Amino acid sequence: MSSAGDRLEKHLYVLQAMMDRDGLSLEEILTRHPTVVPVEEHAELMQYWKEQQRQATLIRVLRPTELSPAGPRDWSRVHDTSTGYFWNRQRAYLQHRLHRKTYEIDSTDRASDRVLAHLEDPRHPEPFNVRGLVVGHVQSGKTANFSALIAKAADAGYKIVIVLSGLHNSLRRQTQRRLQRDLGHENWGPPRGVGQGDQWWTWITGEGLDEDFDPNGNAGVLQGQNQVIMVVKKNKSRLDRLLTWVEKVPAHVPVLVIDDEADQASVNTGGNRAEAEPIADMVDLTAIDFEGGVPSEDEFDPSAINLRIRKLIDSFARCAYVAYTATPFANILINPNASDWEAGADLFPQDFILTLPHPPGAAYVGPERLFGREPLPGEATGLDGLDVIQIVPDLDVEQVAPPRARKAFTPRVPDSLRQALIDFFLAASARVARSGIEQPCTMLIHADMRKDVQDGLSEALREELGTMRQRWRYDRGDFLPELRQRWNTDFRPLIASVDLERDVPFDALVPFLDEFITPDLVRVLNSNHDDELDFDLEPDLKAILIGGNKLSRGVTVDGLLISYFVRRTPYYDTLLQMGRWFGYRGDYVDLTRLYSTELLIRWFHDLATIEEDLRRQIEHYAFRKLSPSKVAPEIRSHAKMLPTSRNKMKDAELVQASSFDGRKLQTIRYSFDSINAQDIFNENLAAGRELLGQLGAPTHVVPGRLGWQGVSPELVICFLQNFRFFEQVDFDPDAVVDYIQARLRHGELVSWRIMVSYRQGTGQDEETIDLAITDHSQISMVRRSRLAKDPTSLGVVTVPEDELFGLTEQQRESALQRHANGEFTSLGDAYRSERSGREGLLVLYPISPASPPGEYAKNRRALFDEGAKHPECVLAYSLVFPYSNSDAGTTYVAGPTSDQQ
Repeated sequence: MSSAGDRLEKHLYVLQAMMDRDGLSLEEILTRHPTVVPVEEHAELMQYWKEQQRQATLIRVLRPTELSPAGPRDWSRVHDTSTGYFWNRQRAYLQHRLHRKTYEIDSTDRASDRVLAHLEDPRHPEPFNVRGLVVGHVQSGKTANFSALIAKAADAGYKIVIVLSGLHNSLRRQTQRRLQRDLGHENWGPPRGVGQGDQWWTWITGEGLDEDFDPNGNAGVLQGQNQVIMVVKKNKSRLDRLLTWVEKVPAHVPVLVIDDEADQASVNTGGNRAEAEPIADMVDLTAIDFEGGVPSEDEFDPSAINLRIRKLIDSFARCAYVAYTATPFANILINPNASDWEAGADLFPQDFILTLPHPPGAAYVGPERLFGREPLPGEATGLDGLDVIQIVPDLDVEQVAPPRARKAFTPRVPDSLRQALIDFFLAASARVARSGIEQPCTMLIHADMRKDVQDGLSEALREELGTMRQRWRYDRGDFLPELRQRWNTDFRPLIASVDLERDVPFDALVPFLDEFITPDLVRVLNSNHDDELDFDLEPDLKAILIGGNKLSRGVTVDGLLISYFVRRTPYYDTLLQMGRWFGYRGDYVDLTRLYSTELLIRWFHDLATIEEDLRRQIEHYAFRKLSPSKVAPEIRSHAKMLPTSRNKMKDAELVQASSFDGRKLQTIRYSFDSINAQDIFNENLAAGRELLGQLGAPTHVVPGRLGWQGVSPELVICFLQNFRFFEQVDFDPDAVVDYIQARLRHGELVSWRIMVSYRQGTGQDEETIDLAITDHSQISMVRRSRLAKDPTSLGVVTVPEDELFGLTEQQRESALQRHANGEFTSLGDAYRSERSGREGLLVLYPISPASPPGEYAKNRRALFDEGAKHPECVLAYSLVFPYSNSDAGTTYVAGPTSDQQ
């Protein structure tokens, strides 16, 4: 935001409070109190306000998707949360002190209302035990959602709130502080939350690192009428003390348990209580995270924590347990039938699963915005990521992270990390220069989980920064042009493409660079060091952070501009949680840079697809009003990764799900730069010619399209088996063939339509190809480019209109109507619903190897480098499947469903 925008925002913060207090419009407030804002700024302020209101109306605030058999409970239909004392107090705080936008508050209000509606009425006369799961987005404001839920639950009558938060004291403290801020209103009154009359918050835990739950002296609070709240680590010894304390809770007291980061530690990994793998180094815990002394062996066993959480929620006659996570893979794979003689039923969310909508507006930056994703069923195209990715060569990784089998290793600062440091100097200086005020500016380096490697890298980094500092102070004439060149060629083009008003010249950065080019900014966040990350104490922190698991879960890194992330992990949930660069960074996303390997970038792209596919599944099941325990949402499998650690998947299995039902698939990944790429492309072209050469003259001829109908499925299967492309998370060709063959046994997909989609035009620049089509010896090839930062991907090859081939005008009109009526969320789904289950569609795309990336396609590159050897044609295809009633499917990972009827 510009400095003028900042000034006007500050005026509005003051005036908004007066508008709410007096029920007046902005114009009326300025008329009554003209001196609150300088008169000469009234017109500009009114124009700015109108523009803000206009933008707010363009932002769509969605409600959560609910997977629940009966939907909201009856009591919620008559309960009005807008009248609640605690929520109204929190809402006013969010608006007037934290300056949340109206649409942001509305999103939190709507989403927390829906979660509350699935809990039982705390005044219900009968015992109850509700278990649910809320799925958010990584670093998207889950704490804000459950703090609003806590306020509304207290207004409804829940008397005790227990928040389970992480393994580390630092994360527990962060959650404690945020809840105290939202519920207790720091600087607005005592953190312990004195309210009106008997409406009080009594905090059992504090914000100090050592102020976790302590039962001593807290028994008396249960006798009062006030609301009791505590934030407790998921720690065996601490939970044992809590279990002893809750024995004093009267049976009639309604209790709300919030399990934050519910896929960490809460999930049962034991089953038969086998010895757990030692994870002391993995989680990087210190003595202060325990109760003093060396912890016992089972202190690290998540099954011990799972046992105690189950016992905790079974300790109360009237209890609602709500698990929160952004990576729910382990949670939905819990066996809904699992029960333990001591702990009772496991933590499967038997009553509801809610997925929070994508945060409204452009402030949130998630995986799909950074990395892009593949098109999902019903989508014509996928999403391209932002042009902020920088590839780290494998040789550079070897300098910062040791190989598994190592004898001695000394980390060094490779060229890519040196470039990342320069980007940090520029981005941080630009952030401060653009805002005109102090801002947090941080860089994160995550290369290895081992503390000795982190320590060694920190020393190498300080030496490099010392050298840079000397260059900056004594050889600036050589260093300054390098910085200027980087800013003008790498940063400013992207800034201008996002928002031209954010652009600043290099000279505006120079006065701030001195603060950032120094080894004093380095902090090592592991148990070998006393360095801490506390944005409450240092709200404008400037730091280069080196760490591992301590920074991999839950902790928010404010002002994160540059990330150097090269640590591999084979698990969906762990990799997503390590992405500390996700979050509310929209106002400086143009300054961010993510340095990572080509492999990890591709994996994050795949994970964005997997994550969104899971959310769409839950939406699909919710539309059918199914129970979580009856559907077992399925998670796309991946060739190189698992959804979560194996000990959390002991009841999961690979299943044949009807996942190709009503879907469109396309081949978008090719190994363009591999040694045998030319052979693969030539073999694919031969397979295409063999297929098309057997079809005779096309029966459907229009400009840009040639089509056939009534084609034997055997010809299609033969083509698919002979065609090769790079591994794709959403497209396993062997599984597709198995699916078609299974459908054939059910009398489906027995006839196929085939189409060739080509480029129209007869200009001299047209590249043509002979595909062995009868009466059409040469056709013009289409043009496609590949992603610059994901060079095995074309992003998309299809044209939406191509899949209309074979639909009558009546079917098209019917699909349009069903989509307009809301029966299908995407038009593509609606079109595919009109297709006969007996017929599939295969579309071939001959792509010119000389395709240019496009004049303005900054995140694209040519298929082949200039002068490089290339094939005659790059052939791609798409498959369009109708909806089916059979059981045929492809490989997914799914947990068991309930055996209860």
